[in-house]
Amino acid sequence: MITNIRKIVAALTIAVLLCSGCTDKTKTTASDAVQTSQPEATAKSIDEIYQEITQSVTLQSPACMDEDFISNYYGIDTKALSEYVFSMSEDAAQAETVIIMKAQKSEDLEGLSNCLQTVVDEKKNEMENYIPEQFAIVEESKVQTKGNYVWLVISENAKTITDIIENNLS
Repeated sequence: MITNIRKIVAALTIAVLLCSGCTDKTKTTASDAVQTSQPEATAKSIDEIYQEITQSVTLQSPACMDEDFISNYYGIDTKALSEYVFSMSEDAAQAETVIIMKAQKSEDLEGLSNCLQTVVDEKKNEMENYIPEQFAIVEESKVQTKGNYVWLVISENAKTITDIIENNLS
């Protein structure tokens, strides 16, 4: 019976020692406790935002462009970006475009905005005399920024897409 008690005491001692190694040894103040008790807002990645867009609206034959295309046609250095989605319609008769980029440095935002304005200008030139309905959609588009993010939405669903982007950026 004494050996059973010793085994139980030994097991409890080991359990206490193991559990004490898992405790947080940093000092917590009352204000820290208040801050950690509030749920933290988790920012979505640009890919997650784009997935939400594709689930919420129907895009016209979307195709995500690779870094060579982005660099060669619009002069955007993807190394200056933390993340991005550059989606354009494969259908030449559709102007639909969804571009969301996060700059690594805020000083790159102006250059990125200028590159996206080039996208708008080229789409206007493509559509102006050939597809007036699409030209009107391009005319309504604008390059937007928030924090280190810059985006361009050219779509009949621009309001919905822009709301999704703005609601999910940190």
